[in-house]
Amino acid sequence: MDGDVRRGEVGSVRRRPADRRESILRAATAAFARNGYHATSMADVAAEVGISSAALYRHFRGKQELLGQSLLSGLESVLSRLAMAQVTGSDAVLSALTTACLELRGLPRLWQLEVRNLAAADRIAVLARVVRLNGFLRTAIRDRRPDLGADDIEFLGWCVLSVAVSPSYHRVQLPETTFVRVLDTIVGAVVGAEFPAVGDQVTAIPGGPRRDRRTVADPVDPTLRTERMISAAARLFNTYGYGAVGIEDIGAAVGVSGPALYHHFASKVDLLNEIVDRNEQWIRLYTSRAMAEADTPSDALRGLLRYFVRFAIREPDLLGTTLSEVGHLPREQASRYRRAHRGGIAEWVRMLQVVRPDMSADAARVQIQAMTCIVIDAVRNPRLTGRNDLATVLVEVGDRVVFADASSGIDQQLSRR
Repeated sequence: MDGDVRRGEVGSVRRRPADRRESILRAATAAFARNGYHATSMADVAAEVGISSAALYRHFRGKQELLGQSLLSGLESVLSRLAMAQVTGSDAVLSALTTACLELRGLPRLWQLEVRNLAAADRIAVLARVVRLNGFLRTAIRDRRPDLGADDIEFLGWCVLSVAVSPSYHRVQLPETTFVRVLDTIVGAVVGAEFPAVGDQVTAIPGGPRRDRRTVADPVDPTLRTERMISAAARLFNTYGYGAVGIEDIGAAVGVSGPALYHHFASKVDLLNEIVDRNEQWIRLYTSRAMAEADTPSDALRGLLRYFVRFAIREPDLLGTTLSEVGHLPREQASRYRRAHRGGIAEWVRMLQVVRPDMSADAARVQIQAMTCIVIDAVRNPRLTGRNDLATVLVEVGDRVVFADASSGIDQQLSRR
């Protein structure tokens, strides 16, 4: 029982804690960040707070509202801190962002992956606040880089936000002051990126960009038809989320009836598994090529970065679906993918440690994860994907992040443990 007042065994009156709503939001944020929106129930949140589900519903009408309020509360907290820091200057704004995102670790990931599960009004409100957040970053970057135009400043603003968000995608644990110092160093490397002159861009994708397959008639060849189904499903899952897309939607996207898909895939989850598997195949392919073509470890790292950027630009739907929807797979398949993903990151980390033998695995992991977040976020951000030089500037920024000298603070701290 959790009303305005509660009676104990001897008739004493115990009032509901004044911060109950805030406690619920903290617990909900932790649960959503840990398990994802679909795998978190109102009962899970109520149990974490120590109240009944009925009591939870007196504060929030449902899980969707609870997610929306969690995101809005977190964003308002970050915006408030950036506004206060802005009085001090651009460096304070950038550092305030990294500090806030570390303190709210896990929540920034929800801004990116779960916003489409919100009610329309909350979704618009969350996106508006993220744009406001980027506005603070644009102002701070403009102070440091008055030589850049508005589009390049906005690009760097989104990259800086990706760096701040990146700790939500891994579990490296460091003392807060050390972590903030490392992230600030990486942010400084991003803000210092150089942009190519007009006509000096490199071609992002050999053979031109990937075709939009939504309007292409269904081919007769079964193999090609299967590939079209995989591509259409990846695009729809990446855009709307696995739970919001039905077999009929995928069939309509490739010009066949929904049931016809069952001639190719046993179920929708089987199709999702195929998408994740294709993503892994691409990663293994370009990793092997980067290693084979390199003469030195540094060459291997830079080659791997270039191939990763090209893959991300060419196949954002494969990458995005794998990033956000793998939790819908059966546990064994999801665990297999997560092990493969950790193994891929570990390969980057080992190569960076060969180049920088003084660098700890934690230090290397922080930098690699920051780089991958920048690339993945950029190819899914409609405000950036129209850039003709996207591949070039992502390689430039990624190179600066990977080779940033941000490890000394980490390694000195680790050596004292």
